Amino acid sequence: MKVSYEWLHDYCDFDLAPDELARRLNLRGVAVERVTQVGADFCLELEITANRPDLLSHIGVAREIAALTGSRLRIPAVEFVEEEREVARLARVEVQAPELCPRYTARVLSGVRVAPAPPEMRRRLEAIGLRPVNNVVDITNYVLMECGQPQHAFDLARLRGASVCIRQAAAGETIKLIDGTEVRLAPEHLVIADAERPVALAGVMGGLQTEIGEATTTVLLESAKFNPVNIRRTARGTGKTSDSSYRFERGVDTRTVEWASRRAAALMQQHAGARVAAGVIDVNFTREGPRPVRLRIPRVERVLGVKVGASEAVRLLEGIGFGAEAQGDDAVAVTVPSFRPDVAQEIDVIEEIARCYGYDRVPDATGLLVCDVPIAKADRVAAAARETLVRLGYSEAVTTSFLPEKHARTFSPWTVGEPLCVRNPLRSDEAALRRSLLPSLLQVARVNQDRGVGAVRLFEVNRVYLRRPDGQLLPEERRCLAVVAHEGFLGVKGATEAVLERFGLLRNASLEPVAHEFLAPGAAGLWRLGAGVAGYIGELSEATAAAFELRQAPCVAELDLDFLTPSAVLEPRHRGLPRFPAIERDLAIVVSEATAWRDIVRAVESAGAQYLEEIRFGEVYRGKQVESGRKSVFFRLTYRAPDRTLTNDEVNANQEQVIAALAARAGATLRT
Repeated sequence: MKVSYEWLHDYCDFDLAPDELARRLNLRGVAVERVTQVGADFCLELEITANRPDLLSHIGVAREIAALTGSRLRIPAVEFVEEEREVARLARVEVQAPELCPRYTARVLSGVRVAPAPPEMRRRLEAIGLRPVNNVVDITNYVLMECGQPQHAFDLARLRGASVCIRQAAAGETIKLIDGTEVRLAPEHLVIADAERPVALAGVMGGLQTEIGEATTTVLLESAKFNPVNIRRTARGTGKTSDSSYRFERGVDTRTVEWASRRAAALMQQHAGARVAAGVIDVNFTREGPRPVRLRIPRVERVLGVKVGASEAVRLLEGIGFGAEAQGDDAVAVTVPSFRPDVAQEIDVIEEIARCYGYDRVPDATGLLVCDVPIAKADRVAAAARETLVRLGYSEAVTTSFLPEKHARTFSPWTVGEPLCVRNPLRSDEAALRRSLLPSLLQVARVNQDRGVGAVRLFEVNRVYLRRPDGQLLPEERRCLAVVAHEGFLGVKGATEAVLERFGLLRNASLEPVAHEFLAPGAAGLWRLGAGVAGYIGELSEATAAAFELRQAPCVAELDLDFLTPSAVLEPRHRGLPRFPAIERDLAIVVSEATAWRDIVRAVESAGAQYLEEIRFGEVYRGKQVESGRKSVFFRLTYRAPDRTLTNDEVNANQEQVIAALAARAGATLRT
């Protein structure tokens, strides 16, 4: 943003030199990058943050100067003579997209004499880097730089049907812009059209067909407010930007829209001999009311560390255009002006007080108490799960909570209740709240598949929403961890085991077979922690994979983090390195096919072997040497004493205890 030093004097009185003015503005949080002399004038280049659109004008900067110097801000008086003809009889305006154009005003000026702008106006525009064109165009640019409200002047004689329609473009429409380029439009682009064609890319750039030329005598003057997000997308999508789009993207003040129109009309009457039709066409869908904020004076001192009284706060806030009224010594009723969309809460008002009071006056040592806020255990558990899976090479996905109802019904590992549906979904085909994270991840897997990435390793930590059995309106929210990967059952099982190990729960967790309709038969398991269900794991069934249009069925897992959190031990426990050697013994036992590894581990642990340190799985054998219905399990036992080297007799005694326990509790026999 460039401002003219000389031009600023129109709006307030100050005698600060350009460099001193730049220094003082910087101290108020208005960053001045450089000061450059341009003839007898100086150009100040400001770096304006996106949340301060009020500073994108000379009046906005002058307001800050008036506040810091204690002078009065002068807003130019607007006076012009209207003729008897009413504007509504000369032009028509229709807004078909009110959500994209909440306010549109139009005035008609006739008898316009297009000529060069006055020398002073041209000099000021040149000082801030704008090229003068003619008096009509220069006046719209002048008012833009004066108050921050973009405007556009159409040659009314070249508007077919003497009408403008603010609508979304039709697919395939094109427009030739005033820079000479042709743009192909899309339905998401907002255009200003006459009765037959687009004549301007709304909020971005005017069209060549209706630009002001030497033959122009009648002008339709536009001043409007457009949706910032739409303007930003249009500018990025078309590759076209302008001073107007820069301001529309950040939001313009609704109240300034009509004032800027009157200001430009008055200047055109003064410098182009225009006759102004009576009235203004004002299509206004905005409903903006006062924005009150209650400021607590003790809160100001707690935040800033300096004492600012109620009367001082009122003075500082009124200096920058806020309404402020002291309510005793402890509070101020603040009314936020419409040109400050960035101020919404008490803390924002306190920031404004800090700016106006002077950051340089805030003491370095305030004596403020800094409190250490502990991170909730549930959040630390979720963070540990993320860290573990990322280290294993998984990618985290973040998905929405809504699903198509058919997908929401496919997965229900946590409840038999029906999925909850919202009445007014953002998308009509996604109305159901998910009961599992897996459908969301499977949709991500399908998107990757459609883009040529057939194998994924994904996880998500998020909430699922379960219908409460007692009929309460709000659902039960449960935080879960889901994994989807094309790396086989053992790979996903290893990932979930790594997470459980990080939680310090793997030793107490067990995996048992389970049947679920969305998992393949014989390739599905249920994680248990004690008597509770901790999660599910398995290979996706072919029918479920087909429902999500996946060519290859991945393996999936989902853990209930809310269930695991109370038992999780996240702080690592360390012990010193052993001073004495270990002795290992291998065992090969024959057990029933139905005996799970966890049953063998429990049997070994129940033996009470004094020096047993570790049980390590080896392999399972099924073959000719083992009778039908039974299997051979090989594993290794490690024995160690903390204070000496064990003797063979001591180890043998422990080994006999283990073998006896296996026979008694697991029906095991030694394989010979």
